[in-house]
Amino acid sequence: MPVPVPGVNPYRRAGSVVEGELFIGRGGLLRTVESTWRDPGTPTNLRVVGHHRTGKTSLVRRALTTLPGTRPDLIQVWIDVSRQESGMDVFRTIAKSVVAALRKAGDSAPPGLLAALAPISQAVQLAVEWHDLEGAVNDFFATMHEAGQHGLLVLDEFDRAEGVFKRLAEFQLLRAVVSDSGCTMGLITVSRRDIESIETDAAGGSILGGVVVNKLYVGMFDDSETDLMLARAAAVGIGLAAARPRIVEHTGSHPFLLDVLCRSLVEVQLATGALDFRTAYEQVEETFADQFARLLRNIRGDTGREVAALLRQVAAGTAPAGLHSLELSRLSRMGVVRTAPDGRPELFSAAFGRYVMTSAVEA
Repeated sequence: MPVPVPGVNPYRRAGSVVEGELFIGRGGLLRTVESTWRDPGTPTNLRVVGHHRTGKTSLVRRALTTLPGTRPDLIQVWIDVSRQESGMDVFRTIAKSVVAALRKAGDSAPPGLLAALAPISQAVQLAVEWHDLEGAVNDFFATMHEAGQHGLLVLDEFDRAEGVFKRLAEFQLLRAVVSDSGCTMGLITVSRRDIESIETDAAGGSILGGVVVNKLYVGMFDDSETDLMLARAAAVGIGLAAARPRIVEHTGSHPFLLDVLCRSLVEVQLATGALDFRTAYEQVEETFADQFARLLRNIRGDTGREVAALLRQVAAGTAPAGLHSLELSRLSRMGVVRTAPDGRPELFSAAFGRYVMTSAVEA
């Protein structure tokens, strides 16, 4: 648990990437990410998929903290795709980041590798035409392979590849880097949508998804993780257990919404001395509405009208127990739908259910 600081709201960083002692639970998910580099050699590829603000980036960053102790021979490269202007820039950044990681590794890197890669990396940076960059990138990773150097490439915000990668050839080159017989890099993508959807929208085809077949879905907290989140308030002498039913009615076990509402509850009690749920929720109601709107918009955009109708049925409580469909299974894997004690599907929070019904009327 984080070290208590008197009078300082333990939820003050709500909405930020969670690191260090603030990270909660997710033991099974962490083990899945860590398993990609457990065996010697090139890490296996993995796609991490989940809705906005469910903790995908925090999860992968947390898992990577164990990498130096388990695989000191492995270099890691983290790239936020949303910060790249083009597909060519992505490959320039990969090469530059690999060189920087090898410099940091110092004497533990293969002898002579850094010197061999430096001019090739320069060629990658200076390439203007696609075929020149492609050739330099292939040479770069062939040189890594010959030296026996392995690495892990994480592409965060991979949904943005839809706008950054302009041609199928860019996806093809990325596929080659992480799957050809001489590859030395494993790949983890972090996104809301599946790779196939991103590739099809960006380049009219899907080829990368065929080599990143392992999927890890990041959804909501479980009950014990929710309890740990609420327990943080004890650091400033506040107990939220009595308010748990009302909190969960609004947030479900959504990590971001829990964090935001707990922050507001603690702020109000520190200021007034009272646990005033109504005032606390009013302060963050707009944030909840924005999050619900984005979630519903993404579900509709990803799955179409049929799933939107299914979502309304679940929200209304009229979906029968034991109902099964591919669409419902995906909503469950993403944490949007769960199974109620009576076997019926229900949404992750009652407040989101009310929002879905209101939106259906307005639509």
